[in-house]
Amino acid sequence: MRRRRNNRSGFTLIEIMMAMSILLVGVVGVYAIFAVGLVNHKRAVDNTTASVLAGSLFDDIAANYDMYYYDRNQNGRPDLSEDKDGNRVDDWFEPDANGRLRYPIPYRRGYRYEVRYERSVEVPQELFVTIRIYWEAQGSERAELFIRTIFIKNIEAIDGP
Repeated sequence: MRRRRNNRSGFTLIEIMMAMSILLVGVVGVYAIFAVGLVNHKRAVDNTTASVLAGSLFDDIAANYDMYYYDRNQNGRPDLSEDKDGNRVDDWFEPDANGRLRYPIPYRRGYRYEVRYERSVEVPQELFVTIRIYWEAQGSERAELFIRTIFIKNIEAIDGP
């Protein structure tokens, strides 16, 4: 008597489970790449926003030094950026009664900045401007530093002798 072989085609349960686990590892890896990509995208957007804000500030300082950015007491900070009333908010970031900023300076919600000056000894019209921009990201405060040289033609007339 011959035995008849039972030729069944298809996959066993173990083969299917192995294929599904390999597929699952691949899909989880792709999701992890997306998560890292989203974090990096947010970081790039924040850094770009800070850079654009700093560029706007540098341009505004050069154009409006005598109106909003003067440093008559020559302590290295614009007079309007100091906290004269002691409430831990720089004066130019304090809102008026309507909730708007009092001074028309570059501003972006969620970002704040510090402006520092250093005068050139050789060229009195030359200001070395340092802007540090702060923002919240992933539960902690981040900061970026920007430096530029700006020439103010009538700085001696503005600041006084």
